[in-house]
Amino acid sequence: MIYLRTYMYVPHEVDLVIANLEECHQHIDKMIVCEFDVYHTGEKRDFQFQSLKSLVPGHLRAKIDYHACHVYDFTERAYDDEDTIHRINEPVMRSYFTKLYTFSDDDIIISVDADEILYGEKLPYVLERVDSNGTVALKMRQFFYRPTYLWKNKIFRSGSATKYGGIPVKFPFNWRDMGVLTDDFVGCHFSWCMDTDAMIHKLHTYGHPRYRFCADKTVLDAAIRNREYPFDPTVPFDIEDLSIDDERIPKSIRGRLRQ
Repeated sequence: MIYLRTYMYVPHEVDLVIANLEECHQHIDKMIVCEFDVYHTGEKRDFQFQSLKSLVPGHLRAKIDYHACHVYDFTERAYDDEDTIHRINEPVMRSYFTKLYTFSDDDIIISVDADEILYGEKLPYVLERVDSNGTVALKMRQFFYRPTYLWKNKIFRSGSATKYGGIPVKFPFNWRDMGVLTDDFVGCHFSWCMDTDAMIHKLHTYGHPRYRFCADKTVLDAAIRNREYPFDPTVPFDIEDLSIDDERIPKSIRGRLRQ
């Protein structure tokens, strides 16, 4: 069995989840989508996506499994504690799916966050690399602020694909940042591709509180407009604005941009 695993906690990620399912549908057996009762910071949140499956196009629906997961008792309250978020809360959230299924050692788990979209045409290549290397890191192009803003010369490599039996500790575990990097680009990371209100919400709830000083609409609007990186001005940030027909953008995202 081949599983695509992801998780989500903000409304705009619904479109990204569906886009990934559109890309990968013909090559996977199930897409596992987990939602949690906490943010990365460990603070409580309400479930929002019970209707997710009804939003998925009918011809894709059978392969999506949505789970509302109660992990509050496994996590720590860590609004200002980045170490605890990365050491405890994120591994709990990224690996909770292992408690929901009985996998075999030969099952393949493709593990990505909601904003990491695979190229469907590259899935056979990813699966071949898993067969030959065991665990692979997924080489992705980095987009920032907008789905046409390509961060040139930037490689994102946190997503992974592996056989289930190749991971000795199943929970808690990040299922991330591991394996031999694929030679080919196999997808894209659409980081911070949201409106500024959603950015501010993210800065108060996600895993990097050190960047919370950017939670200001004026700062973020200017950063998007001027193609700047306010989180750390010393980081080279060279953006190329692509055409919506550029093949470096996944087909599913190109279709949405044309609508």
